[in-house]
Amino acid sequence: ITRHGYARTRVSQAEALALEPALAASQSLWIGATYTQGDGSGDAKLWTQTLAELCQAQGVSFRFNETVQRLITNGKRVTGIGLAGQSTLLEADAVVVALGSYSAPLLRPLGLKIPVYPVKGYSATVPILDPTATPKVSITDDAHKMVFTRMGNEFRIAGTAEFNGYDTTLSATRCDALLARAKALFPKAADYSNPTFWTGLRPATPSNCPLIGRTRMANLFLNTGHGTLGWTTGCGSGKALAEIVSGQKPEVDFSFSGL
Repeated sequence: ITRHGYARTRVSQAEALALEPALAASQSLWIGATYTQGDGSGDAKLWTQTLAELCQAQGVSFRFNETVQRLITNGKRVTGIGLAGQSTLLEADAVVVALGSYSAPLLRPLGLKIPVYPVKGYSATVPILDPTATPKVSITDDAHKMVFTRMGNEFRIAGTAEFNGYDTTLSATRCDALLARAKALFPKAADYSNPTFWTGLRPATPSNCPLIGRTRMANLFLNTGHGTLGWTTGCGSGKALAEIVSGQKPEVDFSFSGL
């Protein structure tokens, strides 16, 4: 990681506790850590809602609560976008498929088979009881594949990976595992008896690299397959694709798709 310019350093247990005192309650469970000063965390829902408001102020039109059902093609071009329950087709000069795990089913009727597969992840959000016992730094438990993040007055635990197709039902076993690990590391942080559970599908690729760029349809583009790093890489991916759609060479050095 450091070879690629990512400033990640090893720290002793004492150094980790100085950075994050909330880890003191579980210091018998770990001996050290790595620390990346430039890392951050936030509320993705709040961020996207605020971004949408800024875009609308610039004249962007959003159509929420509608389902894209099919893409209509003529030769090598997409000529229409069919919405569920509507007979009128949407038309566009360029169409970007950015549907995460649901990109593959939409493209399949066009003969475009993309290597994007749904990998289910879980989260538990609980009210904070003791702010001093709740981490201020985002904590990643590599051994258990979980992340612990303070979000305002709430404490969120997220992680795990489940291969179960497009099923989004909650597994009690996995939900319990999130809470159990949080209690072990931060026993006094939150009200673990009052959790809100959620699950979603990460759009994973075998290479762990997203699919960004052109397809063999002249006006159809991809921006999908970002796995667990959708928000992390979203702005860079969007900028690169905007440059491709505009006929420019992207600034970033990346193997763009040409499916």
